[in-house]
Order: sequence, then structure tokens, then C-alpha cells
Amino acid sequence: MAADPDLIALWIKGWAITRDVAPPVPYKSGHYLEVGLADQRARYLFATLDTAGIAALGRTINEPWIYLKVCAPEADVRALLPAQWQIRTPPTYMMAAELRPTRCPLADEYRLSFVQEDGVLTASIHRAEDLAARGRLVTVEGAAIFDQIRTQEAHQRRGLGRALMAALANEALDRSAQTGVLAATEMGRGLYEAIGWRVHSPYTSAFIPGRSDQPDPPV
Repeated sequence: MAADPDLIALWIKGWAITRDVAPPVPYKSGHYLEVGLADQRARYLFATLDTAGIAALGRTINEPWIYLKVCAPEADVRALLPAQWQIRTPPTYMMAAELRPTRCPLADEYRLSFVQEDGVLTASIHRAEDLAARGRLVTVEGAAIFDQIRTQEAHQRRGLGRALMAALANEALDRSAQTGVLAATEMGRGLYEAIGWRVHSPYTSAFIPGRSDQPDPPV
């Protein structure tokens, strides 16, 4: 399944906004983004398998924690890179949905709140003073980019993920966005498919590892 380059371009613009980093810049057929984290210094993103561009980066990059992210199957990306490059596992996916109004009921002990700051809408679900779930939304040229959707372990399996996604989708529609897009882990894929999202494409991440004690970088 081939990714839509225009949709992926909107996603990376929105991702940069939610993560408060500099906007992406064009690189060959893809994008380059300074991230500035210890476990992800920068990333290149390709919506298609740009064999020449990806292979050239694989040969010239020797520093750890610079990611090549490609909307293509793992085996296709692996074949273009030298042995020092690793593929991040388990797999991740680009996912998309046509948004529609959705009810987002919560149990009585939970409350939903929103904070809008610098173009980013953050939705939070609390129980008393305890943060139970949180997610972020930005809209870019009619697309809604969902990011950092997380439910704390102590509050999982209580419908909070569904409620959070529904609340953000409703807010996106209020902002005239019709299409939602996000990057999902293998664990998150099941939730999103259960609420009507679909896998848009594979999303393979390759990197040269550094120290083994680094935390998991963002998708």
C-alpha cells in the first residue's frame, strides 16, 4: 500500500508543531527535520521508497540516532542500507481516517479538559488530580494530526483511549478538518482500527544505534 505524499507532508508539518521543533525542510523527494533529542537528533522522512536518496543517506551518515523513516515495508528499506543500520521494532504504521462526529462518554469519576497553546490542542483526562490519558491535535491545511495519544497503565481498559480520540476528532471537525492522520505503534494499531481508522502505509524506522540505555524515541 503506497502512502499519499501530500498527506505525509501534512503529517510531518503537524508533528513538528506538536513537538515544538523547527519545521521540516525538503530533502530530495522527502523531508528533513531537526529533532534535537538525545535518542533522535534528526529524522529524514520519505513517503515513497526513494531508493537513490535513502541508499545515499545510508552510506554517508555515520552518527548514531539520526533516523531514516520511510513509508515502505521493512524488507525494502533494509535492502538499501549498510549492516550498521538497525530497523526499529516492533513495526509502526501511518494510519488515517475520515473523521465524523462521535460521542465520547466517560465514567463519572473522570473529567475531560482542553488546553490550546501555540496552535496545539491538548486534551487531558483526569481522575481527581491523577492524569489518566492525554493526546494532542493540530490541524494543517484541512488535515488533523493526532499525536502523543497515551493512557496511563493504571487507567487502561476503561475506554479512555476511545473517549480521547473521539473528543479530539470532534474538535478537529470544529476546525474544518476532515481527514485524520497519525503514526501508530503495533500496540496502538488495534485501538485505532477498532474505532474506524485504517492502516495507510507501513512506517519503517532505521537508525544507527548509540548507547544502549537510551529511552525509546518518538514515532
